[in-house]
Amino acid sequence: MNTTFKSSHALWPLLVVFSSLAHADFSQQKALLIGLDGMQFEKLQDAIADGQATELGKFHLYKTYAGGIAGQSSEQPTLSGPGWSTLLTGAWADRHAVTGNDSNLRNQAVSLFKRISQSAPMRHTVSIVSWDTINDHFADDIAAGDVEMAVKCAGDDQCVLSRTLETLRSGSYDFIFVDIDQPDRAGHDLGFCTGYQDAIQTVDAQVQQIMAALDARLVTHPDENWLVMVVTDHGRKSPDGRDHGGQTLGEKTTFVGLNKLANEQLTTPITDPDNADFDGLYGYASQADIAPTILAHLGIEPDPAHYSIDGMPLIGPVGVRQLAANLDTSAYLITLRWRITTPSLQPIRIYRSGRLIATLSGSACEYIDHDLPKRVTALNYTVVMNGVPVSRWVKVTR
Repeated sequence: MNTTFKSSHALWPLLVVFSSLAHADFSQQKALLIGLDGMQFEKLQDAIADGQATELGKFHLYKTYAGGIAGQSSEQPTLSGPGWSTLLTGAWADRHAVTGNDSNLRNQAVSLFKRISQSAPMRHTVSIVSWDTINDHFADDIAAGDVEMAVKCAGDDQCVLSRTLETLRSGSYDFIFVDIDQPDRAGHDLGFCTGYQDAIQTVDAQVQQIMAALDARLVTHPDENWLVMVVTDHGRKSPDGRDHGGQTLGEKTTFVGLNKLANEQLTTPITDPDNADFDGLYGYASQADIAPTILAHLGIEPDPAHYSIDGMPLIGPVGVRQLAANLDTSAYLITLRWRITTPSLQPIRIYRSGRLIATLSGSACEYIDHDLPKRVTALNYTVVMNGVPVSRWVKVTR
């Protein structure tokens, strides 16, 4: 379901950065990521159709998937810890290492907070969460100062709302992450019922207040250009919706809503993905695409040689899609395959763990790496098309 964003934010300009815009001024680019824990996409669609979620219905809403690729190294539980870690890093659990909800786990991937705060000294980030464990997982970033303000609200969504409204009114942050927990609590307590739909309606009213505060901010800060995204960390297990954590269609189905127009990675799912499991869900964008979208909007250019993000931006130029890396242990080679929307006028470049190893035509869709280094445990491959890098992490055993 793609709904039209009807409010004034729909007209905000869309800016993306690649090499041709290296000297553009992105100081007024801002991003707000609103996380709605455990909100099922289909139930949100029902709420919009019934007039219970009019504010969320203003966003461009699209289906995505969570949980990585089942049976591959990217597979991760459809739990909140792994989900939020992927959303805030662009990496799956084989990189970020948050495999559950244990508050002692620490994110091991480079986070949005770190990338943004270290991109320029005047850039600032904030994380306001109802589920405190999110900030625990990013405790190292908080300790390092990459999260300038970290707020734990201990399950109190009203606290999250109040602190978010205050931050929008008086703060000068470039990236604001907000976590609202009520949909997940309602799902666990009630399952899919009237009470769950009521929770969606309550959250919609909270999002409406946040967007109203952002509109008010733009009156006094008219040069700011805000990307707003609404996301969820996981779906719910059918048929009752009380649980999640496994690899089923309901648990893996998530969504993203944007106040900007998106590119083909989001708007045009691949109808015949190589892996057709879960009713073709892998043909859609994923949770890993959220972080690079925010970085693109903020004008933070990727370094392909040191790229380590599994997703790609949902705005601007489109890179390779459906990138897969398969290890042949007997022949000791790795085959990379991908899809392209339109052949590139520029060559496709392939990096392996920081080293450029191949330059291919703009229509190529495969590369076989026969010359794997010895005595390594894992390799990071990055395929760059149209200036957009996409990476895959491959564990190597021999």
